[in-house]
Amino acid sequence: MKKNIIFLLVVLFINNCYTQTIIDSLKLIWENSKNEDSIRFKAIFKYYKTQTYAAPDSVLPITDFHYNLAKTKNSKAEMAVALNEKSYAYYLKGDTKKSMHELNKVIELYKQLNDSLNLATIYGNLGSIYGGQSNYLEAVRYFNMTLTIFQKKGIKKGEARMLSNLGLIYYYLDNDDLALKNFREGINIYEKLGRIDKTGSILSSIGSVYLRQEKYQDAIHIGESALKISLDNNDKVNASNCYFLIANAYQKLNNKDKTIYYLEKSIEIENAIKNNSKIIDRLTFKASLKLDSDLKSATKIAEEVLKLVNDDTANELKANLYNLLYKCYKAQNKLDLSLAMHEKYATYNDSLQIEKNNFAIIENAIQKEYKEKLNKTKLENTKSQAALQLNHLKKIYGITTISILLITLITLLARKSILTNRKKREKLLKELERLKNIESSNIAAHSNKFELDRVQIEKSIKQKLNETDWTVLNILLEDPVIANKGISEKAFMSIDGIGSCLRRMYVAFDIKESKYKKISLLMDAIKRSKD
Repeated sequence: MKKNIIFLLVVLFINNCYTQTIIDSLKLIWENSKNEDSIRFKAIFKYYKTQTYAAPDSVLPITDFHYNLAKTKNSKAEMAVALNEKSYAYYLKGDTKKSMHELNKVIELYKQLNDSLNLATIYGNLGSIYGGQSNYLEAVRYFNMTLTIFQKKGIKKGEARMLSNLGLIYYYLDNDDLALKNFREGINIYEKLGRIDKTGSILSSIGSVYLRQEKYQDAIHIGESALKISLDNNDKVNASNCYFLIANAYQKLNNKDKTIYYLEKSIEIENAIKNNSKIIDRLTFKASLKLDSDLKSATKIAEEVLKLVNDDTANELKANLYNLLYKCYKAQNKLDLSLAMHEKYATYNDSLQIEKNNFAIIENAIQKEYKEKLNKTKLENTKSQAALQLNHLKKIYGITTISILLITLITLLARKSILTNRKKREKLLKELERLKNIESSNIAAHSNKFELDRVQIEKSIKQKLNETDWTVLNILLEDPVIANKGISEKAFMSIDGIGSCLRRMYVAFDIKESKYKKISLLMDAIKRSKD
């Protein structure tokens, strides 16, 4: 552990010193108006290569200088490069709206220049923005369109990048097989080109797949490889992703020290980059780590994170944060605050469920297109590129139209189902309270708390309850909607053991209800207590 930390610190120090020397030299070149325009533009482009992934904030003012210089020289091509770099800097900071705004300007410039190749590259960038906005159909549409052009023109580096981007979309849609297939194809191309420096982000993406598959040691190993490549190339954006990946893997392995170390490294980078969404994600994770050991600190961090939430914050991030605050306030017996947080959590969690239903439809549409693409024969060489793109776009538009209709239908049905289930749960909980209140009238005067009658229950179901069954029933009496994980923590048992216990009681009590079995089980136990 100490050797790894020292190595990383040495690498960072050397890289920072070397990078600063390069930046100073390049700045002298582009600021010198006596230099030829081409030399000044090349110096700016070299600056982008060293700094865009390391400090996107510092790149933004340079893109303005670049654009104004290009405009003065009447160079639309350089104006487009400046705006594209500005768009990408905003994208790395998580500001997809500003990124899209700048990219649309780039598209107009390349259309004026009739530059189909650079236009294809920009369409690939547009796909990345749509992916960042969870608009996966549009993302795949632009990635596939760009991939086709790169493959036809034999541009291998661009092909590898699009394959990696498609892999990310499949990862977001929980299709690990297709995600890994595209990631590995992209890496193979980069390795053949001798561009190992381009594989860092793909390797970290593969590590994310391993993390989800609970291959924690594999995730750490590949994450460390990706981290070294990222640090060697001053790619702080992906270095942050690698640190966070490794932190999550160590957290699953219950290694607290390493979890905190790698998490803090990621937070440090994101604070410099100012990617609001990632800062929220990292700090929420940090607060959750402190929930059991330092409740006051966890609450303070979560409350600070809440100030960062805005309309652009993803529903998943909001749901995680509000759930964390609910737990913090509940543990402190701040009932009003905990209830308010739980209501917000339920709202955004419901939205997440709808999004997941939408993703299922989107995935089917994308997989259908993927299979059709694999089975499609090669087009004749006499067909023009314009005809190829037109046919491709028609197919995508058709899939999009059908998918939108299906998504709308699924969304309406899902919303109706959620509301129906919510009303059903509320009705069951009210009935549960009614039964407890009725039964409370039979309790001795010295007690105001309803208690289950074990003897009466065992007599009613004609079998004995073991101690685990009785413990679980009493936990449910305190919190009828508690999750299995919560029961396991209170009963000091594994989640699998709790699941087995509940299934055994469902049979013993003859519970037929499929969605709210625990509530139904408790209601039946209360009824049997008074029989």
